[in-house]
Amino acid sequence: MRKTGPVAVAMVSAVLGAALFSPSAAAAPETPSYDPAMLRALADHLDVSTEQAADTLNRERALTAALAEVRQRGVATDGAFFDSAGSLVVNVADTASARAVGAEGLKARTGVRGAQRLNAISDSLESVIGADLDQVRSWGPDLVSDTVTVTVQPGASAGLIERLDAVPGVSVHTGPQNTPTADVIPGQIMDLVPGTNCTLGFPGTTSDGNNVMLTAGHCVSGNPDIYDAAGNHLGQGVASEFPSTDMGLMDIDSEDTGRGYVDTRTGRTVAVTGSSKAPIGTHLCKAGNTTGWTCGEITHYNQSVRYSGESVTTRGLARSTVCTEGGDSGGAYIAGNTAQGMTSGGPIGSECGFNEGDNATGYYSYYQPVVDAANHYGVALTRS
Repeated sequence: MRKTGPVAVAMVSAVLGAALFSPSAAAAPETPSYDPAMLRALADHLDVSTEQAADTLNRERALTAALAEVRQRGVATDGAFFDSAGSLVVNVADTASARAVGAEGLKARTGVRGAQRLNAISDSLESVIGADLDQVRSWGPDLVSDTVTVTVQPGASAGLIERLDAVPGVSVHTGPQNTPTADVIPGQIMDLVPGTNCTLGFPGTTSDGNNVMLTAGHCVSGNPDIYDAAGNHLGQGVASEFPSTDMGLMDIDSEDTGRGYVDTRTGRTVAVTGSSKAPIGTHLCKAGNTTGWTCGEITHYNQSVRYSGESVTTRGLARSTVCTEGGDSGGAYIAGNTAQGMTSGGPIGSECGFNEGDNATGYYSYYQPVVDAANHYGVALTRS
């Protein structure tokens, strides 16, 4: 039975569709059609025309498909990223692999640590940090520089800095405190009892046919009731892994339907045709009830973050240059038509303003990769 509750402002993000696909699928139409709002925002971000923005998305799509083809043929790769020239750089271990990568129009890179080793170094750092964990903001692999970047608070102890500097491959920087982007602002889109709000994420179906929505875990901690813009009951939180990671699950009411598109907050929608962990450097945009439609680039994966007010580390997050603020949490990140993740958090004090396709690149933000959340909960995302 439909219930009424707090009134929010407008429907956002990838709200509630019918067709299903594997969480690891990244299929896209032969001729992709990009929403004008995405192209305008990306064009502003890149300072190019909308036609050139579409060319950028098409090039990234084609090179990512070429990388998938190389991997399918059994060529061993160890991480990939787009460089400033738009080439897709692929880490490989030997000349034979480099030749196979180059034959597909990709740029091979050898003689580096690579993603697997960087992840192993990152996983070892908590024991190095030890009792000084509260002085650390975040840490994780930086594939482009081939290092593990650790961000510490200003004035961090000399002993901590010395221990980190002694680990080969580690780079230490200072930075601001991070915060989850859920915020208490009455009348927003994903209204949670008793008063916190987030943004709706990606719907899908479990193996037993139940309709659910993937969101940020901190949005559904405590299994709150969830309402839409008109105060209609949409469902209830049923699972949250926060703060160990930031994935969560909402059970959609039986009378409501998941839709396979993202609402850009501009009167348009972007179709969801698949999901992936796109290469670092890929351009993407997100929908959020506080900041609207903002764009940027993927910069890191497998980041470990210390959020303000939490005594444990949140792991496995991706980082991007997309701007977010409080209330954007759970909102959908999408690259072209391929789902990427749900907003998790960012630096305290980030200011984007509300955007309707305008450029608003923030300092950085974190998101929960949707592929990891879908695999964890056994959810097949809804697509158009």
